[in-house]
Amino acid sequence: MVALVAQDCYEAVIIGLGSRGQKTWFESLRTSSKISVSAVCDSNAAVLDGFASRYPETPAYSSLERLLEQHRPDFAIVCVPNKYHVPVIKHLEAARVPCLKEKPIAGTVEEFLHLCSLKTKIGVTFQRRWQPRYKHFSQLLAEIGRPLSVRATIVGHYDPPKDGWRVRHNVGTFILMSPQDDLGVHMLDVLVWLFGRPSSVFAHCLGDGQPSGRDRESHILMTWEKSGLIGHLYVSEVAIEKDEGLIVRGALGSLHLKGEEIILYDLGGRQTLQMSFQSSKQDVIVSMCQEFGDYISGKEHTYSTSISQVESTFFTTEAINSSFASHAAEKVAQILRNGHQNGHKNGSENGIQTSHRNGYPNSASDTLDKERNRSNTTKSNSHSSEPHAIINGVSAKLSPQVNTAPTVFQLNNGCEMPGLGLGTRKPKRPNETYEAVKKALEVGYRHIDTAFRYNNEDQVGKAVRDSGLLRQAVWVTTKVDNSWHHRVAESVQISLARMGLKYIDLLLMHWPSPVDPDDTKKALPNWDFTMTWQDMQNEVQAGRVRAIGVSNFGIRNLRKLMSHPLCTTIPREYGIHCIAYSPLAFGLPKLHDHSVLADICTRTGKTVQQVLNFFQRIRWGLQRGTSVIPKSVSPERITANFESSAWELTPEDHARLCAIQGRCRVYPDDWLPARVFWEEDD
Repeated sequence: MVALVAQDCYEAVIIGLGSRGQKTWFESLRTSSKISVSAVCDSNAAVLDGFASRYPETPAYSSLERLLEQHRPDFAIVCVPNKYHVPVIKHLEAARVPCLKEKPIAGTVEEFLHLCSLKTKIGVTFQRRWQPRYKHFSQLLAEIGRPLSVRATIVGHYDPPKDGWRVRHNVGTFILMSPQDDLGVHMLDVLVWLFGRPSSVFAHCLGDGQPSGRDRESHILMTWEKSGLIGHLYVSEVAIEKDEGLIVRGALGSLHLKGEEIILYDLGGRQTLQMSFQSSKQDVIVSMCQEFGDYISGKEHTYSTSISQVESTFFTTEAINSSFASHAAEKVAQILRNGHQNGHKNGSENGIQTSHRNGYPNSASDTLDKERNRSNTTKSNSHSSEPHAIINGVSAKLSPQVNTAPTVFQLNNGCEMPGLGLGTRKPKRPNETYEAVKKALEVGYRHIDTAFRYNNEDQVGKAVRDSGLLRQAVWVTTKVDNSWHHRVAESVQISLARMGLKYIDLLLMHWPSPVDPDDTKKALPNWDFTMTWQDMQNEVQAGRVRAIGVSNFGIRNLRKLMSHPLCTTIPREYGIHCIAYSPLAFGLPKLHDHSVLADICTRTGKTVQQVLNFFQRIRWGLQRGTSVIPKSVSPERITANFESSAWELTPEDHARLCAIQGRCRVYPDDWLPARVFWEEDD
């Protein structure tokens, strides 16, 4: 067991100061409070001189050896040309420095397997996996049922034919003549991330008229035999205008991504959801680096684009390039079992791979996936038997897959919040909240909801501190009480002191009703909740709070807040996330008699109680894209709420439950001096 120390900021160095090294990485990270660039390195003296004149405060080295003598970074960002990737990474391995490397993943199969065998942790910079639009898209896929077809597009008008870097390096839409970076692999990685490794591909490219010329436009057909999914990827660098998008048609509807907008349609073609995003490249870069830092420090066990996690993207790219050359359909190399060996191959740090978050396997072998899942349900300190693989005749250790990652939602400020939390409202006995939170953290909860008015923030904080978890591993939500609207800063300071924490992850305005602290039946004179919101925004700027939100807001009050000039956020369609309290259908007893439930019970052989058990209601909420915070103090129920049951709602049954009509008010507003709910909220 290795004792790990929580870090508020990770230290990185940048190796290679080309366009990507300077414009993408250094410019995005140099003002970040989470990632500190302590030094840079490049072998070109003119480049170093130019950099040093612009940024004299950042040490610049012409030698990697010299840099590593003077600095011990948490990780390195490798932006050198691909032919230098392996020697640079091996040098970093000798110094025990993990690295994030630019694309491509590898130039050859042998090089890829060599990178997988290295002892240092390696990540590959596929940025779209961290973009909010793609994260939300992946979470919404469950709404359309089983995917039937997917069409992906990434096109633009790039570089004059004679002057651009793609021409100078003979790089087109996919890797053909050079192992340099390319255009199409970005969207290909998204498809593999969402749906797993395809079974076969058929690729055709159009060049500049010469047989050996670089490709300017590519069309790739893909099939996933196990799931029956078919796909088409269109890539072009000669399009009239830039376009990037995804269209997935499913059994229950279709999901569209066009630019920064997501639209969900039902089977009848009716729009049921629309979301828009305005994320910055800097936020994406910082988030990707922050997660890599958490991975190499041991805070997180996996990383979305570690070298083994992009295995499927690599072998799919290999098959596409083979199809370009053969003008025929090509099978994508699959993993075949061939015995086993103990532990990581050569002590590799890069052999751990998790199954995809949406349940689509990254391997074509369902049986192997199940065996991997079974082999990873129990952890021990002894060496475990791991499968061995033959890929294109080259031996390699298999990447075991598990599907235990909890649902996480990315907020519109880039923070990631665990979807399942524990509610702590109305404790009934002393120390009850402490015991409940302690148990919840033991079984795996990473989101705790409390409030100033619950009078249990001290117990929540003590349980978090006593858990032994890193502070960053636990999401803590608390709320500003009605009598503290005009004293937000003081309220936050008191909450932090009670909990013994340095910051609050999410601060909510508990009710849109400021009251007089001397007489809580009276409204606070000369004060409005929009003024409270302004003070809450100041707490984010001060660093005491990471994210802010509202609670118990009806439509009318929410519109009032969103239209106020002091509000710098935007409505849910543009990125606001919802949390459901009382998710266990409190107040809806007639739900048990609904015909939809009767039909589900008949088909599944389950009782109404089994269908409407705690987990299924929680799972229904998570599948809708909302966080849920069920309250419980019973250790058994806390555990049951967290653990998955032996069966889950199918996408079809989930959609039918979503369509059930009927609403009720869980909590009234008759105890407040002003009305906060109206007819449109019922």
